[in-house]
Amino acid sequence: MAVLPLVVVVGMFPTSFTPPFGRKFTKETITFTASDAFILIVACSYGVLPAVVIAGFDAFISSLRTVRRLSSNLFSAGMISLSAAMGGYGLHAVLRYGFAEKSFNQVYPFRAVTVALLVGSILQVIVNWGLLSTLLALRHDSSILREWKEKLVWAIPMFLPTGTAATLLYLALHYDGFVMAMIGGPILIAIYFGHRRSGDGIRERIRVMEKALCETIEALAVAINAKDEVTHEHVLRVQIYAAGVARLMGCEDAEIEALKAGALLHDIGKIAVPDYILNKPGKLTAPEFEQMKMHTIVGAQILGRVDFPYPVVPIVRHHHERWDGGGYPDGLKGEEIPLTARILTVVDCFDALREDRQYRRGLSRAEALEFLLKNSGSQYDPRVVGLFITHLPEFEAEIAAHKGQSVPTYGIEPTERLSEAALRVAPAAGLATEDTVAVSEGRFSHKELRSFYDLVRTLGTASDRDELLSIFAESLSTIVSHDTCAIALIAGSGEIVTEYARGQHAEAIKGRGVGLGEGITGWVIANQKPFCNTDPRLDFPPGLAEKFQDFRTLASFPLLEGDRLFGALTVYSSNRTEYGVDQQRLLRESAAILTNALRAIEKVAIAPDLGRGLILPDQNPPLPPHETSLESELTH
Repeated sequence: MAVLPLVVVVGMFPTSFTPPFGRKFTKETITFTASDAFILIVACSYGVLPAVVIAGFDAFISSLRTVRRLSSNLFSAGMISLSAAMGGYGLHAVLRYGFAEKSFNQVYPFRAVTVALLVGSILQVIVNWGLLSTLLALRHDSSILREWKEKLVWAIPMFLPTGTAATLLYLALHYDGFVMAMIGGPILIAIYFGHRRSGDGIRERIRVMEKALCETIEALAVAINAKDEVTHEHVLRVQIYAAGVARLMGCEDAEIEALKAGALLHDIGKIAVPDYILNKPGKLTAPEFEQMKMHTIVGAQILGRVDFPYPVVPIVRHHHERWDGGGYPDGLKGEEIPLTARILTVVDCFDALREDRQYRRGLSRAEALEFLLKNSGSQYDPRVVGLFITHLPEFEAEIAAHKGQSVPTYGIEPTERLSEAALRVAPAAGLATEDTVAVSEGRFSHKELRSFYDLVRTLGTASDRDELLSIFAESLSTIVSHDTCAIALIAGSGEIVTEYARGQHAEAIKGRGVGLGEGITGWVIANQKPFCNTDPRLDFPPGLAEKFQDFRTLASFPLLEGDRLFGALTVYSSNRTEYGVDQQRLLRESAAILTNALRAIEKVAIAPDLGRGLILPDQNPPLPPHETSLESELTH
């Protein structure tokens, strides 16, 4: 058994590489040693059992050098032992039934050994790679027969040289030990470096593919950021949180990589959601929320066309499922939800709660943790929540260390629809009954009609736009109570500017530029729809928002006549908790009167002889065109 030390020595120098899996490469690592040649020699010279024992020992030692997982080490030892057994029985079958058996202390004929070792080598490769292909096919939910075929066609040319080496080594061993070393040494060295070079080539190909994949992810991220405001810091934090929890829960490396990609790409489906829904600063209506839910299905379909080497698609599809089964799109419950999706749901929610959003202000760290604990066991996996909260200080330290170092739908339509369970899911922010503004068909009171009458007459005394805005803002305080009034108008260049402000912090607001879709006022102008009853601080950038810390609600209405948009009227209150139906009707009518007056004053500025269109003090004022019910009420 002098061959045993040689097997151990050769097994200490394994080469590792990643085999192709279908049309792509996986992260599965395969270890190869040149000891297969010696194992075949042992089987031929001493029998099958010694060869099986040596093969299992060699595989276990080699596996320990690349993988520190006992289950993987034992599986490798068992698989190699079984393949050695099949190879040994095969070569002995050839020797026994194809040729005369050797006599005591005699060597098999050259032809017998050559054929037998070739057959044994082929059987060894077929069994070895057949078992491995079956394991990988089951792990990746692929066809076993297809993987057997692809793996064997790729592997046999690489492993057949071991049969040739075994033949030469066997003959040299029975002739002279020195001759065996001189013949076998160069052959085994050539096989070793040949396999090593092949593995390096495969790794380089994988590196190029991963680089292309990263570029694909970045391109998709650009598409997301064009539709939704996701900051780089948010993505980084979620990636660190998710990877940390995944490691604590024993996830594999591929799942951790999937979580890092999922943190960036889980909302890619929002490119198929209209902008006005994404940027809406409050509760969504039922039809709007149904469109929003579809982003999980659309995102999964988009990423399903990319050959990711890790399971990203399940994360994207199921990151809005709930532990109690009340989520969407498939209504999965408990352990039915992929673990990676459960992890991302918790950590992404925590970080999102800390940030300001269109419909609310960000929560403090304690408030966000309280929210997770409150919903643990209903919305979130309680085990994930527990691990995340327990190790949160560690994750925050890692984030701090990193900081120290540092769109249209394009015709995308989902091919499947939401399940019945998903259709019943309500948004976390609540569901609007009809729209963002209340609707009432009630009539104006006599006092309210008189207020509108006086407003129209007073506006008729304005000589220019600035005076018009000043008169309107002063009169509006007698119609609807508020603390601050702001009027944003669209300039000829398309720029939106707060032309007039009255009340608390008016000087800070006046003259401020407003981006289209920015804040509540920008949203109202972009969508030409009113919006009422949300946190007034959402209408301003952070520095200015602090001035409105004590304000409680607002109401904003577009200054719109037909297809002509002038701007928006927004009022803010520190006393009211909301503007009810009646106050909204009054504000809507006031906005219509201001729009009519702006149109009239604009005509005078362009052509003074059109002054007859103005409302003069001595004339009967024209009726506001906004509501037909106003005319009938004035006649009474």
